[in-house]
Amino acid sequence: MSMQEKLSGNTKGASSGNIDRKKLLIFKISAVVLALLFIVLLEVILRFTNYGSDFPLFVEAENKPGYIYMNPNVSNKYFFGTDNATSGYREIFKVQKEEDTKRIFVLGASTGIGYPYLKNGSFHRWLQYAMNENFPEEHIEIINLSLTAINSYTLRDFAEELPKYEPDAVLIYAGHNEYYGALGVGAVNSLGGYPSVVNLALQIREFRLVQLISNAIGKFQTLFKAEKQQEETLMKKMVAEQSIPLDSETYQDGIHQFQYNFERLLKDLNDQNIPVFLSTIASNEKDIKPFISDSTSTKNSAENYFQQGKIAYANTEYEKAKENFIKAKELDMLRFRAPSKINNIIKSFEKYEHVYLVDTEAAFTKQSPHLSIGNELLVEHVHPNLQGYSLIAYSFYKALERDNVLDLNWNKTWTLKELRQKMPITQLDSLQGAYEVMMLKQGWPYYEKPNRKPGKLGVPEKIARELALRKISWEQAMESLYRHYYETKDMESALKIAEAISLEYPEEAQFFIKAGDLALEMEKSEKAVSFYKKAFNLERSVGTARKIVVNLITNQQFKEAISYLEYIQKNDPRDFMSKKLKSDLTFLLNDSVPNKELKLAEVYYQVGQNKKSRKLLEEFLEINPGHIEAKNLLKKL
Repeated sequence: MSMQEKLSGNTKGASSGNIDRKKLLIFKISAVVLALLFIVLLEVILRFTNYGSDFPLFVEAENKPGYIYMNPNVSNKYFFGTDNATSGYREIFKVQKEEDTKRIFVLGASTGIGYPYLKNGSFHRWLQYAMNENFPEEHIEIINLSLTAINSYTLRDFAEELPKYEPDAVLIYAGHNEYYGALGVGAVNSLGGYPSVVNLALQIREFRLVQLISNAIGKFQTLFKAEKQQEETLMKKMVAEQSIPLDSETYQDGIHQFQYNFERLLKDLNDQNIPVFLSTIASNEKDIKPFISDSTSTKNSAENYFQQGKIAYANTEYEKAKENFIKAKELDMLRFRAPSKINNIIKSFEKYEHVYLVDTEAAFTKQSPHLSIGNELLVEHVHPNLQGYSLIAYSFYKALERDNVLDLNWNKTWTLKELRQKMPITQLDSLQGAYEVMMLKQGWPYYEKPNRKPGKLGVPEKIARELALRKISWEQAMESLYRHYYETKDMESALKIAEAISLEYPEEAQFFIKAGDLALEMEKSEKAVSFYKKAFNLERSVGTARKIVVNLITNQQFKEAISYLEYIQKNDPRDFMSKKLKSDLTFLLNDSVPNKELKLAEVYYQVGQNKKSRKLLEEFLEINPGHIEAKNLLKKL
């Protein structure tokens, strides 16, 4: 074969090879395109059939146009692959914030929720009550977005949504769940120790195909779970890696996870000029034994340091005891209590212009006997008792006063003692919390036998037990206890129940009316008028205005009563009594007019205050015994 023929053959072979490679490339591209088209088509079909969710943070309130509340299913986004999703508060607020509204969001986990208490035991309700009572003319909203068993991943995701709702402040109490909270480095649904990867996974979580796959995996895993595992507490369900030694790789991943997410969360809010009140966190040092201790080394034994702390405490060496208790907590390998590094990181975030530190841990230490935080303020390892929750609330309260980002007049403020005395915490709150803790401690990692006291249960105890066992709702429990107190003439306790219900439903005028009526029945006119005013601000009505007028007159607040009488006249021109009352009150405001006592007695008579009217008339007739008009009015009485 000639050289020319050989070259010609090679050229043909090369051309054939190029064609084959092009075909292969086209085939590969076509395969990828078809796969992408299939994925897109499947995503469209799933959306068209309404499979899955966009996981909005808020949803529209039923039968209340323009109002929204926290999506009860939003936690499904963070617990994917498990059946452990939790829900939070249903606190409605207006989508479009009104000009005179001060809006505060709360971010946190189970301590933010208020565990083991329901509703008004939580620190945000203590704070809401203090703000309501100290600033009655202000409209201050405190909306709690906390969820049990979540951590910085969820908080960061929530925080991205908040600026569009114009918060005046964000309060954060969190840090204990970086290891075992949803997506935490030691949790059952952990995606590893790379926060950037986990946050990307959360972004694609809204794709329906991703939800389909994760739900399928979750159902598949459920098939292999024993029935006993299904009945375990959420604490145990969330834990995958029980032993996480100090300074281990997983330990460091948890610290990095918290710092990474919070740096971005706080920077985002700081760039939007949104004030963030970030709290340090407290845990039980003195009265909780380490859950898992290293038994191979005395140097690394949490149990050893705990016992040394107990001995030092018994010998009144309180600083040494504190040091040992802290060391024991740090070495405890079951990481339900946040390491001290978490609080150090929290304190470092004061570098941001709009981040304000709330040192709750320092407040707990100060309120604890002999430096070490224990059962005096906490019910178990991290969750406060009612005294502890009031202290968290008061720490935020004083920080809001200190920095005054809400631009309020703080001339009249409460002490911690006043807050604890005035807050409408009921017997049901404390009893239900005690039952919750008792049930929790029967399981892992406590395995404590319940301390049941002999004897017959009273009505409050029975109601609290049924509530803790979820046999009745909180509303049913409160209604039953209210009825019990009212029937047994325990009016003070009944009023606390009424006030507690109004705190749960701050947008419902009817509950403030009910509380006001009860206060009036108890001859507490100042408290009654406070409730009626709140109802009137929610739903203006002539009937409520009349109730306010009666109580303002009782307290001799005539000028304010006239403004409500003017409202009544404008909205009910046929109400001639309001016209006469306005004339009489205007007369009483004139210092130079004679016989003011007589006119005041007549006014009291008109509003049904016969005792006050009679007393004034009798005093007047002692000085003016022959006064005909006074005698005639006394005859009417």
